[in-house]
Amino acid sequence: MYQTRKEATEACKLESAAAKHYSKLANTNTAKGDYGKAWKMADIATVAAKCAMQAHEALWNLSGGKLTNEEFEAFEAAEIAQVEVRKAAVNIMQFVN
Repeated sequence: MYQTRKEATEACKLESAAAKHYSKLANTNTAKGDYGKAWKMADIATVAAKCAMQAHEALWNLSGGKLTNEEFEAFEAAEIAQVEVRKAAVNIMQFVN
């Protein structure tokens, strides 16, 4: 999927930012009581987080586990994005149930 470390790093950054953005929108819509829209935003965030983690795995493999500071930040951002998406989903479920 990714041919270079730079491609994987950039994908981690981009997809992580998208996951964070849509997780925030999911939380905002949950607070407004618009659960349908919240789930739509959470679904988009989930896809972005999945893509971020695919880039995360590729980056690890391409780097042989020896990440530069920039790569590590992107690598970590993918992991954090995945957690944020899960939190948004849990937040919605607390209000829906």
